[in-house]
Amino acid sequence: MMHLADYASYDALGLADLIRRREVTSRELGHCVLSAVEAVNPRLNAVIDLYQDAIGGLGDDIGPGPFHGLPMLTKDFPLVAGRPAQFGSVFAKGFVPAEGSVFWDRLSNAGLVNVGRTASSEFGIAAATESSLYGPTHNPWDLTRGVAGSSGGAAAAVAAGIVPCAHGSDGGGSIRTPASFCGVVGLKPSRGRVSSAPDSNAPLLGLATEFMLTKSIRDTACLLDLVSAAVPGDGYEIAMPVGAYSKAIEIPPQGLRIALCTQSWSDYPLQANVVAATQSIGKRLEQLGHHVEEASPDFDYGAYLAAQKVIWAAFCANSLDELATVLKRPIDGDHLQTTTLALYHAGKGLDASALIGALATYDRVTRVIGRFLARYDVLVTPTCPITPETIGTHDPNRAGLGIDDVFADLASKETFSALFNATGSPALSLPLGWAGNGLPIGIQFVAAFGREDLLLRLGRVLEAEIGWRQHRPPVHVSRP
Repeated sequence: MMHLADYASYDALGLADLIRRREVTSRELGHCVLSAVEAVNPRLNAVIDLYQDAIGGLGDDIGPGPFHGLPMLTKDFPLVAGRPAQFGSVFAKGFVPAEGSVFWDRLSNAGLVNVGRTASSEFGIAAATESSLYGPTHNPWDLTRGVAGSSGGAAAAVAAGIVPCAHGSDGGGSIRTPASFCGVVGLKPSRGRVSSAPDSNAPLLGLATEFMLTKSIRDTACLLDLVSAAVPGDGYEIAMPVGAYSKAIEIPPQGLRIALCTQSWSDYPLQANVVAATQSIGKRLEQLGHHVEEASPDFDYGAYLAAQKVIWAAFCANSLDELATVLKRPIDGDHLQTTTLALYHAGKGLDASALIGALATYDRVTRVIGRFLARYDVLVTPTCPITPETIGTHDPNRAGLGIDDVFADLASKETFSALFNATGSPALSLPLGWAGNGLPIGIQFVAAFGREDLLLRLGRVLEAEIGWRQHRPPVHVSRP
């Protein structure tokens, strides 16, 4: 039986290679997941369900490559047919999708095995994984702190060594902000890079995408290779990369034009240690031969935020009405948090012209960011203005919340992240900074539409320079 300390020392491809070489079996790795959950999950509340049939089905044979039967975890959202997907909500308790996603089919065909679910904020709205259905998820770096959201359980599970990679989704920072709070790698691909078939190309009116949280750049690149292809019937198709991302990361980028921004777009104040960590990476990039200058895109944040509220509210109202019809449940405070109800009621009060106006605002902002990223190869910002906050700081179920309050809560996490869901630009959070109290600080890297390759190539260099995997949180499967 593989020791948990050994198990947690590998990334996903490392474990897969052990399976390929018959040094370990999928069955043994399934037992590692069970042992890891038993060791740390009572303190974290990151994993909310384990599929005993899936774990019991892991065998000694070598599965399809490149992952060969590696167990992993998926978020509590619809992804796999026949598996519960409760959106972190009492309202959706017991919901089981009849149809799975192409995204999961591609990962499954590449040898990943889904063995359980991780916690999410309710319907992915709050940037705090503190649901009424499962309770709060605790940060492995400090159990009094939260993990952001909505893919908070996934980030905590990877950070604590339960699994080397886990599924997440991102509609405003929901992969990147938990990655920042938990000290792992979180990529939001370009809009359309990952098809959401059999549903729309990109859910949430183009804002959202599925992807993964990982320990390493090579895992991120390999996973992106697996899921980067259009599906017949997609409304639009993004241009494919010229080569595999897994090969691209072997070529370090040279002489990049880098914009460094520590100016808060929302006016939410940045913590001094976050600013310092971001500026430190700017200096490191200069030492690596890149041209770095302080610069920020100039856009109307107020108009953008107003549009964001409209789009989220409209989507929430439509989605909840559809789900209420399926589940035959009332949309009320007995079943939903006040955060969700605030968006729902705002959405029910909108007219069609408001939604069209919001989409037009997003088009204008996208043009501004596009021109900015034509002048610079990469934009570097903090992922979040703050380090992990205390659980309950922004209780998503407190009384009296309106839609303005909901988005004010989001500002402490999504000031820098949600813009790139609007524009569709690829954005990558890397664990490159550490506060004096040991908490991780994520740094965000943004490139022009379709240039995930550039972000991953730069990330591979910084991974070698910084060595973030040498940092392990106090709550980790390798610790007694």
